[in-house]
Amino acid sequence: MLKILCFGDSITLGEKDIEQGGWADRLKKQYFAQFVDSQTQKITLYNLGVAGETTDGLAKRFDIELRARSIKGQRLIVVFAYGANDIVMHKDKNIVPEAYYIRNLKRCIESAKKFKADILLLNLLPIADTIEGKVNQHGKLRFDQDIQVYNFAIKKLSHEMNCEYLDLYACFVENNKEDYLSSDGVHPNSKGHKLLYQKIKQSLSILTS
Repeated sequence: MLKILCFGDSITLGEKDIEQGGWADRLKKQYFAQFVDSQTQKITLYNLGVAGETTDGLAKRFDIELRARSIKGQRLIVVFAYGANDIVMHKDKNIVPEAYYIRNLKRCIESAKKFKADILLLNLLPIADTIEGKVNQHGKLRFDQDIQVYNFAIKKLSHEMNCEYLDLYACFVENNKEDYLSSDGVHPNSKGHKLLYQKIKQSLSILTS
């Protein structure tokens, strides 16, 4: 049995995907369909996304969530998809500054590795040009420059901690990001979640092979 634990914010939770509930739930449905066809449940996926969460929130709950779902002898893959809320500006600072963001992720990766888990790090998605440097409908301010800084830090961390890394930012930009983002300019639309599902599935297939 392999368990895949997907930690993240509202993007992982599946917000704005009115068709299938987000990339993580799309994967969950695929693995469940495989179980129905074969009557052997080889992979179980848990969508542990929490709307509005930053890595500060992740760090507080991660060990409890991990221990609750780990069983000796079963493989674990942990997916981390954070940053969209960490980079939000508040009083001229990111809510979770880069150094604290990396510290939080590193601490959780170290905890996961104690359970011999494989790790997949997803970087931040781009935002729409219409909300770049502007307060959006939810009163939040984001800058693409911060996204790129945090993405560079995540990639560096993946090398340091020997984790798999998936550049989803590039996937959206190379495919005309505006087509894959919802009207709020932050969350993927159903088309965007389908693209995420396809790319993340490819990375997970490497880890599960």
